[in-house]
This record gives sequence, structure tokens and C-alpha cells, in this order.
Amino acid sequence: MFDDLKVHVPPSLGGVVDVIVEAHLGDYVKRAWIMPNGSVEVAFFLDGANVEGFYMGDDTASERGSRRSFSLLFGAQTKPQVVKAPKTRVVIVMMAPIAAKLLFGIPAFEVHNRTIEPTMIQGDLAMIEDKLNSLPSFSERAQFLETYLLQRLRAQSDIPPFVSFMRHGQHALQGSDPFWMSKTLIDKSGYSSVHMNRLAKIWLGTTLNRYEALFRFREALDRIQAPEVNLAQVAAECGYHDQAHFIHSFKKYSGLTPSEYRAAPKVGIDTLFFEELPASSPLDRTG
Repeated sequence: MFDDLKVHVPPSLGGVVDVIVEAHLGDYVKRAWIMPNGSVEVAFFLDGANVEGFYMGDDTASERGSRRSFSLLFGAQTKPQVVKAPKTRVVIVMMAPIAAKLLFGIPAFEVHNRTIEPTMIQGDLAMIEDKLNSLPSFSERAQFLETYLLQRLRAQSDIPPFVSFMRHGQHALQGSDPFWMSKTLIDKSGYSSVHMNRLAKIWLGTTLNRYEALFRFREALDRIQAPEVNLAQVAAECGYHDQAHFIHSFKKYSGLTPSEYRAAPKVGIDTLFFEELPASSPLDRTG
């Protein structure tokens, strides 16, 4: 699916923008979906594209069918991102969930598991589309995007302590326990759990407990790559009550059972290919 993949990690945007990538999407796979990782993404489809084929789990059919622009913002993801599209070239900016509000002025809960067009975003993305199409190389496109986003970040004069912690402090507190965040944030902030969860909805798109649950899923996703590791072992190592709880939670986030996931053709751990969705999947089957 992804041909000629190019990657740029913007050092000036640490904790806000993770990576800028460019890829050619091949036309030899009918359908793919991408495992959720909690990130916010902006995708710029170069040379024109049918963006109806890119959507999130909570997008409606009418929303998909009405898109006419060549860029999309994908909100923080806790459901798979579905791709049904012809061959095209795309530049994707992958960001932390705080970026939705910090860079584009959109509370994260408003775009959680949804896709929106440029008209709903602060900033002239149409201008960016034109500029990206005019630049001759990926390095120039990546540098232009990094400079643009850095300008937007520097324009924010009053960044709340919660956001500063999510940007700079997670790595210092995150140890071997993947479920550290909620208690640590509440203890260190001095705020009540109600207030902290209100902040989390605005900046992360969901509650702290659900944000942690996504990272538990991500930890499990990484561990089941080894075929010799059994599911009961993964469930215990990742803090699930038992194997049944693990399978239920895994399917909630991926749309698949762990066995279906393991059997699927994929690139890396996140991008899966299907001609038709497995019968057990609750994901949309239209198109």
C-alpha cells in the first residue's frame, strides 16, 4: 500500500508533532485500516485525490460523500482509520492529541474519532495545499510544514500547565507500568479528578482512564507480534483482568480479535490489508 515512504522528524516540535511522512498509496489493495494510536493527523493529498476513501470510525456516510477538499484533519484516534482510495500521493503530519487545540483551535473532543475539512480549522490549509504541490522535493515540503507549524506553536502565548506536562513531562514519569498517567497527573496537579478529566477531554479528546486504556492496547499490540507469545501471557503482562477481558478490549480498539489481527497481512504493526472485512468486525462494510 505504501510505496516510496519518506520520513522527517521535526526536532523543533517535540511533544507536539511526532513525524511528517510522505507516501504513494498503491492501487493494488481494495481496503486497509490503520490501528488507532491516539494521534491527531493532518493529511494533504497531492495531485488531487478522492478523499471520500479516507475516514474515521465515527464519520457518517453523508460526511464522507460530501468532501471536496484535498486535505483532512483526523482527530485523536481510538478506532481504526479506514482507507479505501485510488492510487495517490499524500503528506501526513502525525501529532500528539494536544495539537488539535494547541495548533488549530479545536477542542480535541469535537474531532475525537472523526475527520474534518479545512473550513473548520484555524489556519489556511488551502494555501498549504497549493504550496506543497509547488515544492519539488519531500525535504522542502517537510521543512515548509515544520516552519508553518512552529510559527503557530510560537503564537500561543498562554499554554496551560496540563499541556506543558503532556508535551514535556510524560517521558520522565512513565516507567514500566503503562497505567501511570491518571494517578500521577492528579497527584502532581493538586486538582480533583473531575477537573483533570475535564482538561483531558479538551486536550486529549477523552478521559484519562480511556486514554490510558488506549496505551494498554498499544502495549498489547506490540507484544502479540511474536507468534510464540500466548494471549494469556500478554493479558497478564499488560494488566488485563484475564484473557477474555483482553480479547474484548483488543477488539474494541482494533475491530478484530487478536487472532484475526495476527492472521491479517500488514505493514509494520499498524496497517492491515483486507479485500473484505472479517465477519466479526463491527467496522463499516460499505463501499
